[in-house]
Amino acid sequence: MRSFYNPDKFFKKMKKKPAQQEIINNIENYSIDDINSLSGPHFPAWIKEQLVELKKRNGTYAEDEAERIARLMIEASQNKLV
Repeated sequence: MRSFYNPDKFFKKMKKKPAQQEIINNIENYSIDDINSLSGPHFPAWIKEQLVELKKRNGTYAEDEAERIARLMIEASQNKLV
């Protein structure tokens, strides 16, 4: 993998193979052990690591999760000012 993005951002933007997309669409049906046991050319180690992180974040990407947390923090600080 060669990219100027970090692995999470690259994974979010890359075109997914059908096998990868099916797992992403149904991530809640897979356990971390299931993801780690995936094999084949479409599942190199870095893809499996990204799928595990996606599973841990309940299907959201790190960038989306950071934006959600930032919104919550902004709302909380605005409520304190009122």
